[in-house]
Amino acid sequence: MAKSKSKGQRKTTKTGRARAAARKAAPRRRVAKATAKRTPGRAPTAARGRGADAMQALARRIVDVTVGHDDEASLALYADDVESIEMGQPPMHGIDAIRQKFQMWRGMTTDALFRPRSVVVDGNAIVIEWVGTVTLAGNGKTVTLDEVAVHEIRNGKIVRERFYYDPSQLRP
Repeated sequence: MAKSKSKGQRKTTKTGRARAAARKAAPRRRVAKATAKRTPGRAPTAARGRGADAMQALARRIVDVTVGHDDEASLALYADDVESIEMGQPPMHGIDAIRQKFQMWRGMTTDALFRPRSVVVDGNAIVIEWVGTVTLAGNGKTVTLDEVAVHEIRNGKIVRERFYYDPSQLRP
């Protein structure tokens, strides 16, 4: 009669051993996790160094100008040749396109309050998970908009950004 395995024991196969060896050999990446204790809008401090500090500061600045609805300060964060991609829309290029996008947003909403759920800085990318409460101009309907923004940074400026959300939330 075969012995049954106790809890925690597993059959080790050649493939399983290979996977385990690969996991041990692979470099570990620290991933910052959002916690309830962390101050909203504060980027995680896992990375160190002057470049990382500058990225953390830029992430905080993006949050501050977004929460403060400061379009002019927001425009200062972009490179002249920025590419911005909204869900279901063709890419927009340049500062004038960003300015037009801001005007369009202000025209389709009467109120918008965004707060960051999590902020992650990794290499040249800043990823912000936003929760928005948006009042639509056409019908006064208030919706919750969950969004993820990915900002690619070069020389301290946003050169490319992508926004992920459900665009049907913004339809009248």
